[in-house]
Amino acid sequence: MNASHSHSRIKKIFIANRGEIARRIATTAKKMGIETVAITDRQVPPAYLADVVTQFVHVKEETTQTYLNPALMVEYAKASGADAVHPGFGFLSENAGFAEVVGKAGLTWIGPRPGAIDAMASKATARVHAEKTNVPCLPGLNGLDLTQGETAAIRQLESFAEKTGFPLLIKAAYGGGGKGMRVVNKQSELADNARRAAAEAVSSFGNGSLIVEKYLPAPRHVEVQVMADKHGNVCIFGDRDCSLQRRHQKILEEAPAPNLPPEVRDAMHAAAKGLALGVGYDNAGTVEFLVDETNRHHVTFYFLEMNTRLQVEHTVTEDVFNVDLVEWQIRVARGEELPQEFKNMKPRGHSVEVRIYAEDPGTNFFPAPGPVRAFAPASGRGIRWEIGLDTVDEITTGFDPMIAKLVCSAGDRKQALELVAQTLERTLFAGPRNNIPFLIWLTRHPEIVERPSNTHFIGSHVEDALSWETSARNSLAVDQESLMIALEGRRVLIPDSTAHTSLGYPSHTNVTASAFAQTTQRPAGHESISTQVTAKYLAWSPREPRSISRYGFGRYESGQKLSKAFNFVVHQAPNRTEYWIGLHGHNWVRVDERASSGGSGGAGTQGDGMSAPVPGKVVQVLASNEQTIEPGQVLFVLESMKMQFEVKSSKSGTVGHILVKVGDQVMAGQTLGEWTNT
Repeated sequence: MNASHSHSRIKKIFIANRGEIARRIATTAKKMGIETVAITDRQVPPAYLADVVTQFVHVKEETTQTYLNPALMVEYAKASGADAVHPGFGFLSENAGFAEVVGKAGLTWIGPRPGAIDAMASKATARVHAEKTNVPCLPGLNGLDLTQGETAAIRQLESFAEKTGFPLLIKAAYGGGGKGMRVVNKQSELADNARRAAAEAVSSFGNGSLIVEKYLPAPRHVEVQVMADKHGNVCIFGDRDCSLQRRHQKILEEAPAPNLPPEVRDAMHAAAKGLALGVGYDNAGTVEFLVDETNRHHVTFYFLEMNTRLQVEHTVTEDVFNVDLVEWQIRVARGEELPQEFKNMKPRGHSVEVRIYAEDPGTNFFPAPGPVRAFAPASGRGIRWEIGLDTVDEITTGFDPMIAKLVCSAGDRKQALELVAQTLERTLFAGPRNNIPFLIWLTRHPEIVERPSNTHFIGSHVEDALSWETSARNSLAVDQESLMIALEGRRVLIPDSTAHTSLGYPSHTNVTASAFAQTTQRPAGHESISTQVTAKYLAWSPREPRSISRYGFGRYESGQKLSKAFNFVVHQAPNRTEYWIGLHGHNWVRVDERASSGGSGGAGTQGDGMSAPVPGKVVQVLASNEQTIEPGQVLFVLESMKMQFEVKSSKSGTVGHILVKVGDQVMAGQTLGEWTNT
């Protein structure tokens, strides 16, 4: 599928983004022979980027404000010698002003023209353009702005509600992610919800403009992938279902959207194409719709919004159409025409993407950042990972807590969903609380396997998922305890020689010696357990040169004599050893805060009263450096699962260093402070 001609060359792309999308862009650019530049605040760039990114801009601290500064992004791009900018998704990707600044600087913008971005930037103006091009829209009120006269705006809102009826949805005209969004069910709630939505919109997006629409109580969320060139050609790469969401944010996406009547699918594609043509769109974009299946014999759809960028879930479209959307973003940006065969392409098989987050489903999916001791994604046919994390790393509070995206493709939908569940069960993730068990439950839920659900499914089934997780963990309790005792009883010494690669990137080293190959353990009170390790690795991070993780995979037999899979991690720091056992996507960890037996150095210090008993948030720090402490004195207060836990000293002594601050998220067993050596 070679383009017929090109108008300009792109030799080096500055990626104005980070994490897995930075790697995604760099991977395609490398394949095309194009150099890339990315930002890092690490002395040694992250390994997941180092093998594909050509050049790095080193900054003192990587923050969201870095990526939200158009002038700074252009400055970095020009200083690096780049001749093009790819914004990825999020941050400035849908900022028409940024696109203009990039163009004025003489750089190629890899995205739609500023005018098209501007046309779709506000949900209100997007509705106007949709109506002009005959795209079905819900009854709505565009551009309601309380900041320009609250009394008149409320009067206009009440008049609309009287004519349309309830329920209504009030949402921010600029932005998304559920912020500035309110469902109103009756007249008495109308004015107050409008004020709250406007305040949230100002706080989150700097603009209090609202739109109001008739609310669909249980719609599906279906989107259409658009690709357009600069020559007036618009191609549709099918559709995706993104209905499974929590907190108005997607967590599972699939392509093609299942169970859509053919005439509805065709009409949605035509509407998306017409809208793109109507605003003179070029490059990749997504038109999102709400699908109303209240009457299964008369399915209808309505325009939601248009995202003028690459979507997070573009991967599932790529897999079923066998096309590289990032490649064609670059080709279109340099003036190439879309091939004629793109207009007749059909999807093959089915693809499902899940977003893996460090978050707690039990606390409304509240983020749970923290250190990652080992991350080893399972591989195999039909499995694709999009990763923005090293093997040993940390998920910080500064950015979205997404760990990775897993994409599984198969011949049909049920096979793809089951492949997701099996892959998650085989994946090793020794880190903070995460949604891996939740995703396993979700992809095997009978209702989801049978047919796609609506946008409210997760919100109404969280308790079922938590109950399932508890039951699953209880069923594995005896096995994990036996394996944990076996692991703790056979510690593996750090090898005398552990050389980094020439550039100092974190490395994996195959270790032939096994932690407990062909051993039989008979822990007191437990059935005998025989273990066989089949693969064992070594990894570390330059940010923690005195810490090291050994991790591996194996099989074990318990009393039932059935061979079952498990994974393990032994993470050793100077004064701390963590033992992790993973079974079917569930993790258990034990912490030994005595001197590490691995020979990594450091004096043995007592950790009494200085470890987190539960994962949670630090809400009080009641101790300070060099403070004298008495037994029973409260040193820290943690909040977890809506309860507060006091961390008390069990000895007298003097505090050396406090390692956490109020607001930090901590793991169970994490060191909160250090005693002075006595």
